[in-house]
Amino acid sequence: MFHFSPNEAEYFFGRDVFIEELFQATQTRNFIPVLGVSGSGKSSLVLAGLAPKLAKEGNWLFTHFRPGTEPFLALARALVPLYVPNQDETDHMAQARKLAGYFKNRTVLLSDVFATIHSNHPNQRILLIVDQFEELYNPSMDRQICRQFLDTLVNTFQSNSGQSSLSTVLVATMRIDFMGHALSYSPLADVWRKYNVQIRSMNPEELRDVIEKPAQKLGVSFESGLVKCLLKAVDKEPGNLPLLEFALTELWKKNINKQLTHQAYEEIGEVSGALTNYADRKFSEFKLGEQEKVKQIFVQLVRPGRGTNDTRRLATKQELGADKWDLVTKLADQRLVVTGKNASGQETVEVVHEVLIQNWGKLQRWMETDRKFRIWQEWLRVEIYQWKEAKQDEDILLRGQRLDIAKDWLQKRSSEIGKNEKDFIKHSVYFRNKELKLENEHKKKEERILAKDQEIKLLYEQTEFYNEQIEYIRKDNTRLIEIIETMVDKQTTKYDQYNANFNVGNYVGCSYVEIDESVSSQQSYANQNNYEKADKNLAEAAAKIKQIINQLSQTNPISTEIEKLTVVARAAEEIKNNPTLKAKVINAPAFR
Repeated sequence: MFHFSPNEAEYFFGRDVFIEELFQATQTRNFIPVLGVSGSGKSSLVLAGLAPKLAKEGNWLFTHFRPGTEPFLALARALVPLYVPNQDETDHMAQARKLAGYFKNRTVLLSDVFATIHSNHPNQRILLIVDQFEELYNPSMDRQICRQFLDTLVNTFQSNSGQSSLSTVLVATMRIDFMGHALSYSPLADVWRKYNVQIRSMNPEELRDVIEKPAQKLGVSFESGLVKCLLKAVDKEPGNLPLLEFALTELWKKNINKQLTHQAYEEIGEVSGALTNYADRKFSEFKLGEQEKVKQIFVQLVRPGRGTNDTRRLATKQELGADKWDLVTKLADQRLVVTGKNASGQETVEVVHEVLIQNWGKLQRWMETDRKFRIWQEWLRVEIYQWKEAKQDEDILLRGQRLDIAKDWLQKRSSEIGKNEKDFIKHSVYFRNKELKLENEHKKKEERILAKDQEIKLLYEQTEFYNEQIEYIRKDNTRLIEIIETMVDKQTTKYDQYNANFNVGNYVGCSYVEIDESVSSQQSYANQNNYEKADKNLAEAAAKIKQIINQLSQTNPISTEIEKLTVVARAAEEIKNNPTLKAKVINAPAFR
């Protein structure tokens, strides 16, 4: 199920027609898309077919890369060895990162790099191979980066030789079910639509070459009729080639004196069942405690499709967790996964081939169970990438329902969520709590201001209301109001029937008059009999007013100006409605 590399070209058979077609295309075009279904052999065709054929001409340099999640860095890593040779790995990585940054900010153009390479190799043409071009359209890929990368390519490679030199040729392999995504980018749409090389199914003769010729090179023979069984099992489906390759590999392990037999073919489960049986058997060899972690590993290596089939995904050691890496190594030894390093130098792992995703029932059931979680997780990884690209801008952190969903998944699936993802969620929680605190403080401040405004408004309204009331009463009872206001201000009224030691003040702009024990000074106003009668009226009026004020103050406290006005108004109203009392108050000498 591994694709053929240039070093394995001698064992690559069955694609002579397409190798020649691609070779001829390099003579007239500088951008050649190669399309086919998953498992049709696109990568092998270019790497083990076209590249070795061009190498035989002696005037070609070639390099290849997969876009991955950092296409600019992947491109830079592929190009650096061609124009800065003889570097160690550390220098290579440092130079690649610098070049990737230049590509992204357009400080250096891709055409400039090719010009430098050509100046170092004036007689060489360059073949740049982008394998698995569909990785640019994965949901986890940042759309802006994807568009910028495509712009970089289209500015260098044009749709025909009249627009650009043929000294550099780009060959891109892509799964045909991603054609819709490719056509959505109009500058390259015509190239993908009109100038692609589409891999068709092999005819019976080509399939026979695939089966028999590598075996002949190794001196291996087939039991009579076995090749016919193999051809029937493949049934002209190009996607079955990886299954055929795997079945042949398993048959080789069971060869008897370099002969492959029918019995061995049945034991492995034939072409259709060889891979599934093998995967099930290897999975069962893990301990029960390890099987759950193996399941988690495989689920992380599948990217759930949206309008397309599920595809394999390159995962890093950091994403899976160091505690699972020993199991990853065992799976690699079992040839179910492939380990390596990405453009950033991180250790990576991926499913050996997408045919495993499409044919292993156990993995398909795991994905159906975990599909909702994995779709969310892939979305989260895009958010994290954008957050980092934006230099950890707080505006990109999770909020509201998105944060609630993330917290829920973190609680349920913590062991399957990587460190970067956990850190992003924790950052989001921290800043959301910070925002809520500020919002609450602001809300409380606004509530206090609003309450104060309401209090002031109410005070103003009450003042206006009671002023209107008092003014209304004051029209005919000015003196009565002054007397009551004075007594309320004093809050005590001293009186007895024979001696009225009693102070009367004036509130609200009236003069202050003090009445002391020398009430006899008022003898000029009346004779002694009238004085005694008036004195009695004064005492009775003061007592009645005090009684009214005391009664009103039980339900109407007089701690504020508004409350005092309330009592004054109501006391005045009661006295006004009692003509006898009103007369005693108004006519009392001390109140004049």
